[in-house]
Amino acid sequence: MTNEREHSVLVDPAKCIGCVACAKACPTQAIRVRGSLAVVKSELCTDCGACIAACPHEAMQARTSTPAELRKFAYTVAIPSLTLYGQFGREVHPTQVLHALTQIGFHEAYDMSWMCEMVAQATDALLSESRGQWPKLSVTCPAIVRLIQIRYPELLPHLVPIESPRELAAKLLRRRLVAERGLAPEEIGIFFITPCSAIMNSIIAPVGLEQSYFDGAFAINELYAQLVAAIRADGVAWHRDDQLSPGGLLWASAGGERGGMRNHNTMAVSGVHDVLYVFDHIEAGRFQSVDFIEAYMCPDGCVSGGLTLEGRYATQRNIEQVRRRIGKQSPVKEEKVRSLLREHFFDLEEEIRARAIRPVAQDLRQAIALKRERTELLGKLPRRDCGACGAPDCAALAEDVLRGEAAIDDCVFLKLARVEEILRARGAPDGPPREEGRP
Repeated sequence: MTNEREHSVLVDPAKCIGCVACAKACPTQAIRVRGSLAVVKSELCTDCGACIAACPHEAMQARTSTPAELRKFAYTVAIPSLTLYGQFGREVHPTQVLHALTQIGFHEAYDMSWMCEMVAQATDALLSESRGQWPKLSVTCPAIVRLIQIRYPELLPHLVPIESPRELAAKLLRRRLVAERGLAPEEIGIFFITPCSAIMNSIIAPVGLEQSYFDGAFAINELYAQLVAAIRADGVAWHRDDQLSPGGLLWASAGGERGGMRNHNTMAVSGVHDVLYVFDHIEAGRFQSVDFIEAYMCPDGCVSGGLTLEGRYATQRNIEQVRRRIGKQSPVKEEKVRSLLREHFFDLEEEIRARAIRPVAQDLRQAIALKRERTELLGKLPRRDCGACGAPDCAALAEDVLRGEAAIDDCVFLKLARVEEILRARGAPDGPPREEGRP
């Protein structure tokens, strides 16, 4: 299997038993089981983390930063996912969480809720001026962007060319620290506190950016115990922070992004199956009357990320309670958004392109021949999609056979049928032998 780029989802050979659960769960069919071990097809993986959630043996793991990486920098900052604010119950304020991050190893913690609100306003402005293909699609979820690159390249022109709030927050923060503290950019380490593996991969191998403004990421579930202890030990009281954005906090859940926009001709879709359904229909020319679609691979957006601890329903409730206590005052000034728009601050730095996948055919004639061969292969397969061959379904096995990566005899049902034929040819009786004296 190829390994063309680094991934944030890793396989632990000591724990993997080749049960095929991960291969069945993968939305892009990027996993095969070879020799009783799950293997990732690099060119197909979106790093969405569906395999991590599906694995019953914890063999699929997220790659994250280590504490040793903090020591590489003179000054370190944590930018938490808004999901982190909902992990500690309704009585813990975001300012308490931010302070706790400074107690467990970071020099500073930086809230990005206000940047989420700014991006919502910038998206509104872009939609009012946009032309071309509709609906426009959000780039907030990196697994969605990867999915489009791999499975729906025709939808690339639909992507909103605005960078994610987390990268924009890190970009602005690095500029500020260089100016205020006299540090060189490389002396500053900025780390995201992430609810999912896809965001870690967007740092390792960013899309739309030459290089991420982050230096790494820590999983929420890795820091949770330390943060709980720090919050309890410090006793820092709930206090007002005028930089917190009530509207921005909603971005932790699916629908929060469009909820902060003035344009209401929008929709939100989350969860692999619903996303695939909607994207299939967009490819077929549907949903053109919708201006903007916010999409997430996880069932309810970031609150249901695989690297969290609090359940997604409780997290949503906690964040909503915190939002109400903060109030309605917005820290974002419209004139500031307009100024940054003129400076192209929100723009993606690079065009998002389709991900190159090794083609099965080299030309049209070969493609027609291979399509016929694929149909013939599928006709021979039982179409039970059991996964026992190591591929997620029979269609995937047929593709693997065409690529020379598998053999049709990998199908256990064909193997059994062949064994039965051999036994019959040798005159062996059908079925198990009967005991003497029984009919």
